[in-house]
Amino acid sequence: MKTIITILTLVCTSTALAQPTMDGTLDSDYGDANAVQNTQTSFADSTIGMPDFANGSEIDSGYAIIDNGYLYIMLPGNLESTFNKIDIFVDARDGGQHTLRNDNSEVDFEGLIRMGDDGTGENGLTFDEGFDADMWLSMTCGGDVFATYASYAELHTTGGGFGQYVGEGSSGAAGVIYGKTGLMFALDNSNVGGVGFGEGLGCGEGVTTGIEVAIPLYLLDWDGKAGDITSAKICAFINNSGHDFMSNQVIGGIGGGSNLEDPRYVNFENITGDQFFTVGGTAEPCPEPTGACCFDIDCSDVPEADCSALGGEYNGDGSFCNGDPAPCAPEPCEGDVDGDGDVDVSDILTVIGNWGCSQ
Repeated sequence: MKTIITILTLVCTSTALAQPTMDGTLDSDYGDANAVQNTQTSFADSTIGMPDFANGSEIDSGYAIIDNGYLYIMLPGNLESTFNKIDIFVDARDGGQHTLRNDNSEVDFEGLIRMGDDGTGENGLTFDEGFDADMWLSMTCGGDVFATYASYAELHTTGGGFGQYVGEGSSGAAGVIYGKTGLMFALDNSNVGGVGFGEGLGCGEGVTTGIEVAIPLYLLDWDGKAGDITSAKICAFINNSGHDFMSNQVIGGIGGGSNLEDPRYVNFENITGDQFFTVGGTAEPCPEPTGACCFDIDCSDVPEADCSALGGEYNGDGSFCNGDPAPCAPEPCEGDVDGDGDVDVSDILTVIGNWGCSQ
């Protein structure tokens, strides 16, 4: 008991001294970004600009530092206020899970278990080579009276492990969630920049508000064998309220593409690049943005320069071929009564056949 009290005392002391300030805003202490988003968001682009409610979700970049006994993680972007989740996995010590098991903590209505193997031994969220998750953290927000909620769990190599609901908060510095173990979660949803809506390439540079987490390093040393933790890898993505539909917002990015859907069947090893970032890492430069390029009624999502070189009509950065309405769809014919794309005798016969009809 004395040891536990001593540890908690040290955590509280380091909290008072630690930088950065927990409020969901990017501080200079984080330095340069360790990763920048390269994919537009298919989970809507927030346009409200309020610190609490947001009408879209995205992760625009990733920052992480270790300071005064804490791992600080800053993920600029938005978390839609419909109880979408941000799932964060940390690899900071030996062991852990490369593929999520189905016998982890039942915390968050078994949300963590839902992303793991279904019992067949043939699936479960699988991380990039070299990433073995030691801890999972999750945050969500919403409600008629806005609130944030957070949970976390240990990820032992052999399954099991402690997990708990951390607590409730709101937005900004006044709404930080302070867990009894020293965990802290903050959210500022003010962002209206970053990547746009779509499935093409995007750039998340320049965003300074979003999700911020502080993890006491002692929580990663549940067996006393972790040693000194001097670095960490972080994988984070936006999920739906049931942890069963992953968006295309993963940091590091997926290089453009649609939502990844059921995380149980996602294998990051099959996606180009690293879907994680590292403390002290250097972000890859943003890709050239893309948009819908029309070749008559055919469409391709390409950069503007490529579209012009191929003689296409560019619809602007952030537009995409699967948009609604489809950008390259042919203009409707006013005389096409039967909707077959042509104005011909069949349209005349349809009109004659309906002559004299009334509602």
